[in-house]
Amino acid sequence: MSVSEQKINLVKEIAELPDELFEQIYPKIINLLHPAKEDRIGSMKGLITYMAEDFDQPLDDFKAYSL
Repeated sequence: MSVSEQKINLVKEIAELPDELFEQIYPKIINLLHPAKEDRIGSMKGLITYMAEDFDQPLDDFKAYSL
């Protein structure tokens, strides 16, 4: 049996579960399919390759709100 056939069979079996049981296992299924990713220090390093010289300067649109 191929992987795609196994997936189809699993979906069919899950669809046939009683609502109460489905509600109990649904969060576990979601966690298996999309595990939460841990934020790690330095994981964004090297992502920003350019920053404008005036990045920290106030925007002209907000001058009316400044003190």
